Amino acid sequence: RGNFFRNKAAASMAQPLLTPTSVALSLSPPRTPPHGSVLRNLYTNPRHNHDHRRRDDKNTNNDQAGDDHDLYQSHTLVSRFLQLIPPRLGLRDLPLHPHLPNSLSFPDKLTRFLGAVLPLETQHSGRDEGYFRSIADGMVTLTCPLVGFGHWKEASEFLELSRSGLPRTTSVRDEGLRPPSNGGSSLDGRGHRQKGRRRRRWTRKRIPYGDHSMQFFDLFLPTKKDRLHSNNDNKATNVHSQSSFSHNKTSVRGTLFFVHGGAWGSGRPWMYRLVAPAFLKLNFAVAIAGYRTYPDAPTIDDQCRDVRLAWDKCGHVLNELAAPVRDGNDGDGDGWVGNVICGHSSGAHVAMLILVDMIGEWMKNEANVGASERGDRQYPWDPHFFVGLSGPYDISYHFDYEAGRGVEQISPMGAICGRSRENFDRASPVKRLLSLFGNQKEEMASNPTIQRLAPPMLLVHGIEDSTVPFTATSDARRSLRGCGLEQCKEVYLEDTGHQDVVMHFMLGGPAKDVVLDWLLSRGGQRKGATQLQSRL
Repeated sequence: RGNFFRNKAAASMAQPLLTPTSVALSLSPPRTPPHGSVLRNLYTNPRHNHDHRRRDDKNTNNDQAGDDHDLYQSHTLVSRFLQLIPPRLGLRDLPLHPHLPNSLSFPDKLTRFLGAVLPLETQHSGRDEGYFRSIADGMVTLTCPLVGFGHWKEASEFLELSRSGLPRTTSVRDEGLRPPSNGGSSLDGRGHRQKGRRRRRWTRKRIPYGDHSMQFFDLFLPTKKDRLHSNNDNKATNVHSQSSFSHNKTSVRGTLFFVHGGAWGSGRPWMYRLVAPAFLKLNFAVAIAGYRTYPDAPTIDDQCRDVRLAWDKCGHVLNELAAPVRDGNDGDGDGWVGNVICGHSSGAHVAMLILVDMIGEWMKNEANVGASERGDRQYPWDPHFFVGLSGPYDISYHFDYEAGRGVEQISPMGAICGRSRENFDRASPVKRLLSLFGNQKEEMASNPTIQRLAPPMLLVHGIEDSTVPFTATSDARRSLRGCGLEQCKEVYLEDTGHQDVVMHFMLGGPAKDVVLDWLLSRGGQRKGATQLQSRL
């Protein structure tokens, strides 16, 4: 017995991703029959089906005595197999699938109970009239102060990031924005530093891109002294000519464009503000996009349109406020990395849809690919990397998973994605990518255009995510590789749930470390980066 437990512990250490929870999630609907169905009971509790059929047989024909060999009269393969098992062995009482859970978790029991008790009209009105959003955002607002307990440094950074406005210097044309200069310090009229004010490490500016109150993004810029204009950079080479830069711009190594989640129907940019510090400390600009959530955005195309407007506006603003750092030859590891589109949960789904739409536009006009880096644009504004965190990328599959949990009616996903399987497919990024090739889908994998246009992609997922199962990432990665996107990696984090992934970015954790290692190693800025676990 001691050897058995030692071998079991050694196996768990060798396979940290193989846990009862991860196995159960890998066998969740629609991969297996839903809980409560006859077929599910057949897999998990054969004796229950035996006894149920025996009672039915006795009620219909009392003259026929059923013995253990006559419990199954069905002609299915499973029933025939069970009839061959001698009853004295007791194997009929064992589940046909030992890893398939025969009961629901408590959260799933609760959601299925509420879904069964609440009338459909109540669920639909709560979803379509914004009550779902009010409850979800209200719960986050109430629990947000609790995160600060024990994380005083992060709480201080959150308060610092909440200070709005940029230091007053020369205004920027057309935007009325004021770029940071002189390291972000405040100067008086004679150019002297004002005393009694703490030097700000970062600056935040809220920039609207539409008329709706949700159509804005928060732009964070580092206020470190610009390395571009130091006196010891004679050996450095420019990404662009030095004449293209003005001395009042902030030099950055790239931009993180973050799309928050919230089940398509909730979430605010301020809730994800702590995503920014990890990148600001590396001299990145950070934009956290706000967009209309359901029901203000009735369709997924409306949300994608909002995020795309935010992306385009962000590029225009950064062209006025920021400049890419020089790529130095001294190996200091502070050179240009690139622009990153990143999203969490439903934000990852929307962000990937935006990327697919960009690829479709580039395919139609390949001659102008990279045109954003030419002309009068000084700041390169093309997506160089994509990072998806715990995202559902197949809407039809995720709808079935939500149905297994009993939340498909109150969840905004089904409503915003079209309420039909055909619309679900159109709202799925991979299937939308397949549609770009029409009748030439078999040529996608060998098509050099798609391989050249698509940026490197990293998909990160918690192995114990019960909100969006990790199988969403594994299926998406396999499909993307089949489409010819060879530069697509997947990483699974042990003992990590749905919200844990984004909390790692806010409070520190393996998800943040994996993403930063991947980005900096791809940009050639970090030696000995973490080896990514690209396969289960």
